[in-house]
Amino acid sequence: MNNPSVIPAFDFREMVQSKNGEVVTTSRKVAEYFGKRHGDVLRKIEQVKADCSNEFSQRNFASADYIDEQGKLRPMYSLTKDGWIMVVMGFTGKAAAAIKESYISAFNWMAEQLSRRMAIGEEMQHRYAIKETRSKLKGTIGSRLMNERKKEKHVLAVEHERIMKVTQPDLLSGYVRAG
Repeated sequence: MNNPSVIPAFDFREMVQSKNGEVVTTSRKVAEYFGKRHGDVLRKIEQVKADCSNEFSQRNFASADYIDEQGKLRPMYSLTKDGWIMVVMGFTGKAAAAIKESYISAFNWMAEQLSRRMAIGEEMQHRYAIKETRSKLKGTIGSRLMNERKKEKHVLAVEHERIMKVTQPDLLSGYVRAG
């Protein structure tokens, strides 16, 4: 840290994000919150990856790119909680410990949010399946009910789209692109 006695104030929920249903952070965020140069964090990640098994590295460190202030494409990493732990384990001091605690809280909070979202989505999908089945059944019984089915199809399609937004959220920032 630049000044190890100063613990920066930050919103821990900004430390992590959801990517493909997993909770991740980036090497840029690690550098920012720990007060380190991004290049130094990238070197640390490369060292950790060299020491870890290939399976662990592939599972927990994903190459990605970002666009810097000059509009240039730059490398970074997306890290899972386990990858993050391996990288920051050696960071020491009171401020580093406080930031580690906040990161752990952030990872756990995001995992809980994703779990809740999935539970809500599963309930919505269950209710939708019942409505869809009843509507399809109407279409097979008679002409009057077929007209009802035609009216319901659009409403069900809109509901299905809403369910998909809940169960498959796009919580990523627009600048992150997998590499």
